[in-house]
Amino acid sequence: MIGPMSVASAIFIVLAIAASPAAAAIVDVHLKDQNFNPRTVSAKPGDTIVFHNDDNVLHSVLLPDNEALLAAHFIEPHKGYEVVIPPAADPGAYALVCTVHINMKGTLQIIAQ
Repeated sequence: MIGPMSVASAIFIVLAIAASPAAAAIVDVHLKDQNFNPRTVSAKPGDTIVFHNDDNVLHSVLLPDNEALLAAHFIEPHKGYEVVIPPAADPGAYALVCTVHINMKGTLQIIAQ
């Protein structure tokens, strides 16, 4: 038989788990053939975006409308670069570009938690 304290404890545990923020995710983005893959990158505050340069040429990543979040960073061939979306990042869609290849464009979609 379950006593009143056991039921209260179980309810508290369930509520604590439900109220916990979602775990931060790793979001992989591949740079290849002058494309971002995926073209639209979705992330939430706390997530880490890992840009992988899968090409034999130099690439860069930049959010021209929000350089405070992601200033231009060059990525050597077959190397990577990580950026963590800060907790205070404003939700919205931001243009993502490679400054080396002017036609290489994508979108970073920051999703509210």
